[in-house]
Amino acid sequence: MSECSEAAGSKRHAAACGVDRLGGLPDDLPSGHPLLPAVAGCTCVLARRWRNLWKGVPALRITPATAEGFHSPSALNGFVNHMLLLRDRVPLRVAELNFHGNDFDASVQYLELWVRYSLSCRVAKLCVASDDVVERWLLPKGLIISRHLRSLELARIMTEHDLDFSSCRSLVDLKMEFSGIYCDRISSPSLKRLSITECRFLGDVRTQISVPNLNSLLLDDCTGRTPLLESMPLLVDAIAVLPNCSDYCRNGYEVGDCGDELCWGCSNCNYGENICVVLQGLSSCTNLQLAATSKHFIFRKDLMGCPVFSNLKTLLLDEWCMTANLDALICFLQHSPVLEKLTLEFPEIHKKLVEMGASYDLKKKPLVLKDLTVEVNFHEGDEEIYKVLDVLSSYGLPPEKIMIKQYPKIGI
Repeated sequence: MSECSEAAGSKRHAAACGVDRLGGLPDDLPSGHPLLPAVAGCTCVLARRWRNLWKGVPALRITPATAEGFHSPSALNGFVNHMLLLRDRVPLRVAELNFHGNDFDASVQYLELWVRYSLSCRVAKLCVASDDVVERWLLPKGLIISRHLRSLELARIMTEHDLDFSSCRSLVDLKMEFSGIYCDRISSPSLKRLSITECRFLGDVRTQISVPNLNSLLLDDCTGRTPLLESMPLLVDAIAVLPNCSDYCRNGYEVGDCGDELCWGCSNCNYGENICVVLQGLSSCTNLQLAATSKHFIFRKDLMGCPVFSNLKTLLLDEWCMTANLDALICFLQHSPVLEKLTLEFPEIHKKLVEMGASYDLKKKPLVLKDLTVEVNFHEGDEEIYKVLDVLSSYGLPPEKIMIKQYPKIGI
């Protein structure tokens, strides 16, 4: 008899004798992996001993893929509610609650209940999202309270109350995206990493961000008023990309108030007692990227009260620093005493440099940046870039420290 025939005969013999080979697998095989509860629940058909092991799976994942197996949001809601009722109250490593459906209200009907359940199970990572591109789930006030939560992801939600995570003493990661932020304050004493991408700050007053122990910050492509960053003395890496914020003057003013009530960029700009909105909070970082368009003045206005970037080693700037006399760029360099690498990214061809009324405290003295190297990336044919090179040279930067890289010519 061949080996294949012997194997087939052995399987038939095992089945005939009622041998449960799957039952010999260890208990932690189904419960130790982040399976979908619905999938884990089906393990009871594989082995009788696994019948109740799904109750201890340390992950709860309700996603659009899960919903595809149900004919309506109500059917999915009934299944999840029944499953949570039968599940053992063991700690959760992760809970992913991501909803999608034609009936938005029905899809999120029990979302608050399921979030509370996850937090009661000492979940370490919580992800809450809605795939609806129009409506946003309103985050209830004070919902996120847990001393076990370490990572929180919120996508396509709405908040109308301050996001105070002081009760989440273990929270180190917070990620928000595609959300409406309509609150005065986001705060956490424990947060290490913060990412806010493609969100809209909806309030007339700037949202203040208070995260004193932050190490890493990403503020990318948000709209509305740029949030006010409070002191972050432990910050190492920061990226602020603000091409679509509302901090620009429709009448071209760089400083003060243009007096036009319809100009949302100038009226009620909410600096209060703060000279800087963004740069003061970023002044302790080691690696920094600042990007905006030439019309957005938030960085240039901040430079009028420019702090000293005493730890800054690498810096990337783009269009916003291209002012008529390069004062914004020189001001930044004069306030960065240990800077080693400066990258200037200019993806557009400049027809003229930004004229501005801002006055910086500049002194015509050589830059004392003995270790500084500069990389300039620009399009061939952008004659204004050579003014940057001339100004840097006039401040004592040797030509051999400047590296020029050209993008391919536009239209070719």
